[in-house]
Amino acid sequence: MLCSRPVRARATLAASVLMLATEALAHGGQYIPPPPPPPVPPHAGPGGGGYGGPGDVTPGGGGPRTPGPVGPSAPAPSAPGRALPATTGGPAPMPVPATGGPTGPTAGGPAAPGAAGPTTGPGGIVIEEDFTAWHYWWEFNKNPYLALRAQARGAVQSGSDDFYLGATRRPAATGLERVSADQAIQLVLPALKKAIDGTEQRDVTSACLVAMAKIGLDHPQFELVDVFSQRLQRADQEVRETAALALGVAGQADERALSLLEGLARDDSIGRAARGGDVDGRTRAFALYGLGLCARDCDDVAVKQRAFAVARDLLQQRGLADRNVRVAAVQACGLLAADGRDYHSARLRDEARRLLQDYFVASLGAGEEWVQAHCPTALARLASERERPALRQLLLGELTVRRERQRGNVVTQSCAIALGRLCAPFVEAASEDAEASRALLEVAREHPDAMTRYFALMSLARIGGAQNRAALLKEFDRARKSQHKPWCALALGVLAHTAHRDGHAADRLIVDTLRDELDDARAPELVGALGIGLGLAGGVEASAAMLDRLRSDVQKERMAGYLCIGLALLGDPAVVPELRAVVAVAGRRPQLLLQAARALGRLGDQGVTPLLIERMTGDGANLVVLAACSSALGQIGDRRSLEPLLAMLADKSLGSLPRAFAAAALGGVCDRRDLPWNTPIMVDVNYRASVETLTDQRAGVLDLL
Repeated sequence: MLCSRPVRARATLAASVLMLATEALAHGGQYIPPPPPPPVPPHAGPGGGGYGGPGDVTPGGGGPRTPGPVGPSAPAPSAPGRALPATTGGPAPMPVPATGGPTGPTAGGPAAPGAAGPTTGPGGIVIEEDFTAWHYWWEFNKNPYLALRAQARGAVQSGSDDFYLGATRRPAATGLERVSADQAIQLVLPALKKAIDGTEQRDVTSACLVAMAKIGLDHPQFELVDVFSQRLQRADQEVRETAALALGVAGQADERALSLLEGLARDDSIGRAARGGDVDGRTRAFALYGLGLCARDCDDVAVKQRAFAVARDLLQQRGLADRNVRVAAVQACGLLAADGRDYHSARLRDEARRLLQDYFVASLGAGEEWVQAHCPTALARLASERERPALRQLLLGELTVRRERQRGNVVTQSCAIALGRLCAPFVEAASEDAEASRALLEVAREHPDAMTRYFALMSLARIGGAQNRAALLKEFDRARKSQHKPWCALALGVLAHTAHRDGHAADRLIVDTLRDELDDARAPELVGALGIGLGLAGGVEASAAMLDRLRSDVQKERMAGYLCIGLALLGDPAVVPELRAVVAVAGRRPQLLLQAARALGRLGDQGVTPLLIERMTGDGANLVVLAACSSALGQIGDRRSLEPLLAMLADKSLGSLPRAFAAAALGGVCDRRDLPWNTPIMVDVNYRASVETLTDQRAGVLDLL
């Protein structure tokens, strides 16, 4: 049976180049440096090696940005700056979320706002980044709040367009327009096919594969599954794993695609025949992610059952050394929550829940906690109303501050995140889930692990209710540490956003609290968080003060970028000229360029598309500008960018990198989804428990647009 085909894409592209380019420009403490690897769990065993992914997964990307492998030594690089993947996976380097989409989760790859090399202070002393900073959470969770592509209205030319755009699309009264299904099929698919058939270059190939998967529709003269399967035997690791992921991202849940995904994930005879030999661990993991995403968006419960069977068998397989595959299996199970009320759907949910719960509570050793840490959020996605009380008690038992601690911090962090999805608002003392909110508040104040404390704050905001509102306001007032107050500001914004989004007036007390703090705030991290918090809370009266800070401190790239986003969240079109002025001066500040362009897109500015095209095709378009403009165009999704992007893709005189960026942008513009394809995995992920195929700053599933 053919199911609805979700569209998405792999924008490894803008990420690495953007990251490397900004690294060369970094100065003044305005960029996010590449994070160090998280601590390797003790007794990691066979799968506890260090980084094992390709060193160059985006146009122009360099080699691994992490220390040498912890486990088995990595193979020698196959080319300058391009390392071959290792066969086993351990914890990935601490991710840097990309501001461009999930570029990483982000703008073009996993580059968080302003990803760059280590910042240096006087005398060249390295100033380490604090990876408990609030903006990491925002970059991984921002997509539902920004909803950039929902600002462009779809062309109502035929009934098929509504199907193509998806039932959740909400047309906006703006000048931006989405690409129609017919345009994507007749204009873009042939151009991508011609480009991919005419090159062996990895950047162009990978970009085209992901772009075609985002479109997710067959051309009358060729089928996507054939294009993808032909690349599974390539010698290039990145191309192989991209092709495997594209099979799932395209969402074509027919027998050919499903059999290939299953075979690749299992490394069985079907997978080996398609691969032309044994299937490596990274490709198996990407096939599993693709299989879970494909099944998630398919209404046929039989497809979900097939995906679950693969994930179950791999998670239960003894002697499976690759941690990447096990993490992908857990994530795939969490994507299978079937909405149907029939017996088969209910049974599937129950089987998946029992599998993950049994795996989570099992005593498998400290090394396996890195995988077990992904179970709480997966369980929270699967739990029915009837099952939530028992799951809450299980997670609270792991989280209690005063219990004798048996599990590592990555487990408590995930428990804190998951509880935010499981509890009803804490309105009064007799509220149904009052115990959980009280426990989370205690954790937020007293837990020894900072990341667990901050995740607990965000869960209180997600849960909401008058009691949590009062508690968060008190936390904001008593916050003294430089990182604590920005987290409280973000939490207040998230809490106020839910009510404001549902049509209620903005929460005056929260808006006034954040607005008053903005007047006195000096630390860029706090100012940026206040900007996002005020935007989420709907504090329109703070717009003038936010604009003043933006004008006076536009050189502080990260802070200025978040002020742009905060202004866009307020929805005031009067700020459009100011944001255009920021774009005009942001040539050497790519993340600011990206954030300002994204803000203009959210406001539905008709001028943002030609402005970005002009910057992208002009004489001064270096790789930094290409990366930022490509990412922004793809996220905004305005059909007017088709013609110039198609021209760039076809122009071989430009070289491979500009053409790859054009392909990546085309994939974003033609994506039928309102939210990036990896949003279901990205939102509420414990990014501190990462493995490299999940996020490694360049080529994990959360690092791709």
